Amino acid sequence: MKKLTKEEILKELEKPNGSAELASSERIDKNALLKDTAELFIERGLGSALLVRLAKSKPLLIKMSENAALTDAVRAALCHESPKLRRNAARLIGAFSRSESDAELVIGRLKDEETRFVRPSLLLALGSIGGEKAEAALTAYSPAPPADESEKKHYDEEVEALKLARAACMKHEKHEFAGLGREYEIELASPDRLTSQLKKELDELGIESFDERRASLKVKTHDYVGLFRARCFSEALFTVGTLEKLTLTAEAAAKAFAAFVPEFMKSTHAGEPPYRYRIELRSDKKADGDTTAFKKALRDALDEGGLLLNSPSDYEIELRIDDSPSGARLYLKLFTVRDERFSYRKQSIPASMNPATAAAVLRFAEDHLTVNARVIDPCCGSGTLLIERGLLSPCDSLTGVDIAHKAIDAARMNADSAALKYGIKQAKFICNDILRFEVKRPYDELVCNLPFGNRVGDHSSCEKLYTGLLDKLPKLLRSGGTAILYTMEFTLLKKLIRERAYLELVSQGRTEAGGLTPMIFILKVK
Repeated sequence: MKKLTKEEILKELEKPNGSAELASSERIDKNALLKDTAELFIERGLGSALLVRLAKSKPLLIKMSENAALTDAVRAALCHESPKLRRNAARLIGAFSRSESDAELVIGRLKDEETRFVRPSLLLALGSIGGEKAEAALTAYSPAPPADESEKKHYDEEVEALKLARAACMKHEKHEFAGLGREYEIELASPDRLTSQLKKELDELGIESFDERRASLKVKTHDYVGLFRARCFSEALFTVGTLEKLTLTAEAAAKAFAAFVPEFMKSTHAGEPPYRYRIELRSDKKADGDTTAFKKALRDALDEGGLLLNSPSDYEIELRIDDSPSGARLYLKLFTVRDERFSYRKQSIPASMNPATAAAVLRFAEDHLTVNARVIDPCCGSGTLLIERGLLSPCDSLTGVDIAHKAIDAARMNADSAALKYGIKQAKFICNDILRFEVKRPYDELVCNLPFGNRVGDHSSCEKLYTGLLDKLPKLLRSGGTAILYTMEFTLLKKLIRERAYLELVSQGRTEAGGLTPMIFILKVK
């Protein structure tokens, strides 16, 4: 991972959207980026917008909250002469603090703040901090009417922030899932083009499925918790209904949700309303002309009856709208039941494989895997693919190799957690370059999420690794051994396989991951 100097960070921050690009880059060491940006902020008051973006990562936010010099600098920045810096300081305090003294600090700043676009962030910070003082201040607060048309936008933002802050600050009853009293239709999202692997897994569990599509299928069941015995899906969504393309309006969506959600929650959960929700609109085009306006109109309509409460920072359910050219599909996603299937993942690294995808990829190759196999992953990363292999069927040994110390540390932690949770074979991890790794006894299987040229390294480094790995397969695997390779660099890999007569391409398939379309290759060593 690349580490930037402070000068490089400042240079990037000068670019349009520099903060967003730094925070989202998978090539940059985020811990080092946070450390240096925090120092820039403490020393010179620079980088606040980047800190706000980094705070969206829970591990990084925890590190921020533990940095006393940084949190003191953020509190001091609430009174800085720069309105933008005051706004970002409010956002950061709302992210890391829940203390009464910080609530008092923000309340005092809110009383003195004359710049309208700063006030929404102060209000939202109070809502996040919570407590009796914050709640009392929000209850008493009333936005000043706009002096002229130029202030109307900021006034509307202040009104919106106040509503969200009050909802966040309220003491909410926790609703406990009591079970489904009848059968419901539930859609399971699978990795793209790997739905048949999920269907096979469900069949083995005695769960009948239907309406199989490229990246989903449906079940009808009264055993919601039982669905999570399957591993090849990423989320379970209760189907609420569909709307024709021309009828996708906030009013129509609100009517459909209102007819389903309150009764569903009342019959499946203990406790009284209101039920807290967030709205997720997934659309290539903006519904009703503007996504934000659509969601606000939907929220206002749903909240009107008092049974539902929009609470984006503390929600129990997600109301999902998947808009497409053919129409809109409406779903409810529950958060009152924890999905513990992949809780062994205590740490991940950039480009870590989604565990549901790992499970589906392995089932794609299941006919070529054996019980009690000795398995190696030559680029193991945080260990996900290797661990999921151990969960699919008993293995004699699991060995992970990776050149990065951080990856090995993460993999060991995850494997220890998986062994404790599931009782699977304890994996062994070695920090080494697989091209230099000495094999005393060939393995039965090799599984690998190969580095992508557009995710890790570049095409040239991938070509060197892929060439070396394929050359070494006869040493890594016994004769007749199986290699399962997953990569976006499929054109390169196909070429290299064709050039090696000792390799047999048994099967291949394509899937999707994060907007990319990697391929799965199953090889045999002749």
